[in-house]
Amino acid sequence: MNRMKVNSIHRLSNTGIMVRNKSYQSAHGGNLLSAFRLVDELIPDFNRFNSLSAIICPVQKFSGNKIPLALASRIVQHSDSVLCDNVYLKTERPGTKMIDRMFFQPEFTGKVIHGKYILVDDVFTTGITLKGLKTFIEANGGNVTSAYTLGSSKSTLFEASQLQLRILKGRYPEVDKYFDLSLLTIIQIEYLLKFNSIKNLNVLYSKHHHQKQFY
Repeated sequence: MNRMKVNSIHRLSNTGIMVRNKSYQSAHGGNLLSAFRLVDELIPDFNRFNSLSAIICPVQKFSGNKIPLALASRIVQHSDSVLCDNVYLKTERPGTKMIDRMFFQPEFTGKVIHGKYILVDDVFTTGITLKGLKTFIEANGGNVTSAYTLGSSKSTLFEASQLQLRILKGRYPEVDKYFDLSLLTIIQIEYLLKFNSIKNLNVLYSKHHHQKQFY
């Protein structure tokens, strides 16, 4: 199956508005009713989903944050779509610093059926988790065509082009010894390109006690 590159995600609201909502803390803590209230307040018009026809797969953990599930459920209710609610993130997300996220490798488990998928999460920051979910679904026969989140960082750019990967490889010829280039998001690549040399990158990694080092 040919894998479709998702250039950017669809942002439905604003991260600041979301976290200030009175239902956010409870929803993020695992209360599904609070998550539905939050989604309903942030998205005034669900008709935007009417034309969708896909398998809607939220980023889910076995416990905690129910916002992605609530958003995915609302999309299904207002479209010709079905919910995939049996795929779960097994690994804990890293800290808030970018350096903590660079080596994060999300692992998912669950049943994937063949078909067209739309991914859903509450916030898009680096895209690492969504990229991991997309990779998992495609490795098991699905085809991911787009992704939706409530909030995001400034950029909503998601998967890198071949040109961007060549630029990264040109700057750091041995970068693929440390990263699987096929799994890097645009935001990760932009972060790596801020460094003038492998030595500078190594100093930062060493400072944060990472086991993987650049030589």
